[in-house]
Amino acid sequence: MSTPHFPTPARLTIIYDETCELCRRCRHWLATQPTHVELVFYACGDPRVADLYGDLPWYRIELMVLSDAGHAWVGPEAFLMCLWATRRWRGTSFRLTGTAFSPMAERFFHALSDRRATISALLEPHTCDGATCTPAT
Repeated sequence: MSTPHFPTPARLTIIYDETCELCRRCRHWLATQPTHVELVFYACGDPRVADLYGDLPWYRIELMVLSDAGHAWVGPEAFLMCLWATRRWRGTSFRLTGTAFSPMAERFFHALSDRRATISALLEPHTCDGATCTPAT
């Protein structure tokens, strides 16, 4: 991912896998971060999301981030856009897109993504609403 070469979006839509515990916790973490832009989250299992994006080849496979101007990022680039949106991690997102760190960031994201089912199985299910995550009952 490189620095956006278009007007800064006012809103990013993040499509995540609500059946993945790791994804749910990452969504919760991101939702609690102070951001430069509005973030809107949609579960990929939402029928409205399936109607809009279900034909895309990476739907339900990769993290997807869409801007209010129609730009889209998938996989590692989507992960970096999530960091870019935050006040605390924007600088890190720029460093991770540079030539020195970009390959490492991409390998990290793919390693995590490829193993998310295994990682999720190790996590106790939690419900994440508001500012905290609590064990599911």
